[in-house]
Amino acid sequence: MKINIVYFTSTGNTLWLSEKAKGFFEQAGHQVQLFEVVKTGDSFLKTSDMVGIFYPVWASNLPNPLRDMLNTLEDGSQKGKKMFLIGNCAMFTGDTGMYWKRILERKGFNVFYINHLVMPTNLNVPNFNFQKVPDEKKKTKILKKAEQKLKKICADILADKNKKDGISPLGKFMGWGQRNFYEKGTEPWKNLFSVNKKRCTGCRLCYRMCPVGNIKMQADAKPSFGSKCILCVKCYNLCPANAILIGEKSEDSHKYRRYKGPSKKLKPTTYR
Repeated sequence: MKINIVYFTSTGNTLWLSEKAKGFFEQAGHQVQLFEVVKTGDSFLKTSDMVGIFYPVWASNLPNPLRDMLNTLEDGSQKGKKMFLIGNCAMFTGDTGMYWKRILERKGFNVFYINHLVMPTNLNVPNFNFQKVPDEKKKTKILKKAEQKLKKICADILADKNKKDGISPLGKFMGWGQRNFYEKGTEPWKNLFSVNKKRCTGCRLCYRMCPVGNIKMQADAKPSFGSKCILCVKCYNLCPANAILIGEKSEDSHKYRRYKGPSKKLKPTTYR
């Protein structure tokens, strides 16, 4: 069977899960290809028997690039193509999968499996630090548990088991609240991005990894920020010098530890 996985990764968690799932499916004798949505759009649909969507949960919703691409598909266009949804979040997933199941089934997909995993948080900023970015020991523990769960998830998918995640009344209510108020509530954050020019080395990594082209390089080789930010926090976390700031208080990179991703082998920073 040909399984195509499309994903969007912020700081590497979703890419890590996608690659692990690819390995589990291939061990079972299936052909698997990964598609990063920013680079490939909907090309993953053309050569697959089954499609997987891997995503970080953003306030009970998909990341903007995945959301935008899937919304462009015509209703009824997929004619029963099998699909599974695997999300990840540090805290609360709400009814993300079930919300998108309804949308995707109007497109014609047969969304038969939905599940979510806990992964290390990548969001530790002033005024929004409910969880701390874990140290290496705690991160390793979280990743080990996630990998074990993912292995079972992949086996269940291949066994054609049905799974729904996010059907509780609380999940539905909280999911509705997050989707309706999160984006408005976080809009002011987009104006808080700045760069500590003394720390910045001019490496241009932030410019290369921004998925929406929101970062421009100035004549002094320092970045500036436009109005298209989607708050993926790639630049904030993955800057080697911790020069990208979200508010002045975030200069304290000990208190507001950056998340450098689940593995040094992954480089979720070069596509655009």
